[in-house]
Amino acid sequence: MPKKIDRSAHIGDAGIALIHRRVSGVGYVWRQKGSDAGVDGEIEFRDPATGEVTNRRLLVQSKASENQFPGETDRSFHYVCKDSDVDYWMNADNPVLLVCSHPSAGQAWWMHIQPWFSDPAHRASRRIEFDKATQRLDDDAAQRLLDLADPQGRPRTETPLTRPETLDSNLLPVTVPPQIYSASCPAEEDRDVHEALRDAGGHRVDWVRHDGRLYTFSHPDESALKLVTTGPVDTTPPAAFIQDDPGGQRLISWLLANTLKQDTTEDLDWHRDGGYLYFRATTDLKTRKIMGGAGQPRIVFQPKLNLKGNISYYMHHALRYRFTSVAGDWYCALVPDYHYTRDGQAESRFAASLRSGIKEIEKNAAVRGQVRMWAAYLSRPEDLLGLGSRVLEFGQLMTFGTGRGIDDAAWSIDPEAIAPSDDADDWTLFEDE
Repeated sequence: MPKKIDRSAHIGDAGIALIHRRVSGVGYVWRQKGSDAGVDGEIEFRDPATGEVTNRRLLVQSKASENQFPGETDRSFHYVCKDSDVDYWMNADNPVLLVCSHPSAGQAWWMHIQPWFSDPAHRASRRIEFDKATQRLDDDAAQRLLDLADPQGRPRTETPLTRPETLDSNLLPVTVPPQIYSASCPAEEDRDVHEALRDAGGHRVDWVRHDGRLYTFSHPDESALKLVTTGPVDTTPPAAFIQDDPGGQRLISWLLANTLKQDTTEDLDWHRDGGYLYFRATTDLKTRKIMGGAGQPRIVFQPKLNLKGNISYYMHHALRYRFTSVAGDWYCALVPDYHYTRDGQAESRFAASLRSGIKEIEKNAAVRGQVRMWAAYLSRPEDLLGLGSRVLEFGQLMTFGTGRGIDDAAWSIDPEAIAPSDDADDWTLFEDE
C-alpha cells in the first residue's frame, strides 16, 4: 500500500512553512521541532545586518486551517485550546506563541500565551480572542516579538524597522501679511477697546494692544479701529518687527491668533474660558456638514439623541490652535477638540465628562481626519464673488518622510475595543434636562 499524507497533515505543514517564511523574511531564525516536542518550532533573534544571534527565543505552536476559525469575521475570530496544551505552554521557560493561519491565503495571526492565560477567566474558558488588525504575523510584528523575548530589556542586538513612512503633522503653514500697522491707543485696558468698538457697531478682535499702541494687520483707518487709535499710523514688515523688538515674535503670534478669530467669525465662536474656537449652531439646530480633507462631507455640528430618541445635547467640533515660527516660517498647530451645549448656545453641564469620554475612545484615524478637516476649512478659497474679508492665507498640512517605521499595532492596549467613527456619531452618555 502506498504511503499517504492526509489533507490535515498537509495543511499543518503549510502553516509551519508560512511561519518559516514570515520569520525568515524579517531576518530572524526559524528552527522546526520534532512532532513529539509539544511545540512546532522556535524563533531565535538575530541582527539581519550582521548575522549576530541574540540567544533570545520564542516557542511557537502552529494551528493552520483552510476553513474559517470559530466566529471568524473580517475583524476577529477565536480559538479554543486543549487543557493539556495550555498546561504545557504555561510551564514553558520561554514565551510561547500560538499562531493561527490560513496558509493558502498567506494569512497568520499570533497570541502570546502566558499573559493571556494568566487571567483566570481566560484559563477557565480555554478560549483565545484574536484581533486580525493588531495581531498579524508580518513584518510589522518583528519588534513586538523581539520585545516579548526580552521583557527585562537586557542588552541585545537591536533590529529596528527600516520601512519608509510618511508622517502627517498638525502644522499648517500660514502666510504672514507683509505689514504690521500700529498706532497710539489711549485705552488703558483691552476691555475699553472692545466696549468702544461695540458701541460703534464695528466690533472686531484682530488687534493686539501693547505698551500704549494698537497693532493690527489691517490699516486702522479702514475699519472701526480708527475710533480707538490716535496719531500717525506706522507700518513695519514682520521680519523687521522681530529684529527691533525682543518680544516681537510673541506679539506676532498673538496677533495671528486674534486675526484668525476675526477671519472665522462668520462660522465660529470663541470660548474664552476654554481657549478654543468652535462651530456655531445652525439656526434650525439641524446637523451641519462641511467638506473634509479627503473630499468627503464631515459633520461639524449635530444634535445627539438619547435612547428614547430625544435630544440629549449638541456637539460642536472645536479647535485649539497655536501659531509658532520655525526657521523663519510660520505655522498654525491644529489640535481638534469638542464643545457641548444643551440647546446650541448654553454649555452643557456635562461638557467636561463628554469631552473626556470621547477623548478616551478616539483612535488615531479619527483625530487625523479632524486635523485634515480643519486644515481644509482654514485653507478654503475665498468665495467666487471676492466678498470675503479674510486676512490670513494657509497652505497644506506639513508631512515628513522617514526611513524608520512605527508599528502602530504595538500601541493597541485593548484590541477588542470598538473605535468610534471619524465623527464619533455613536457615542452618547449624559443627558441635559
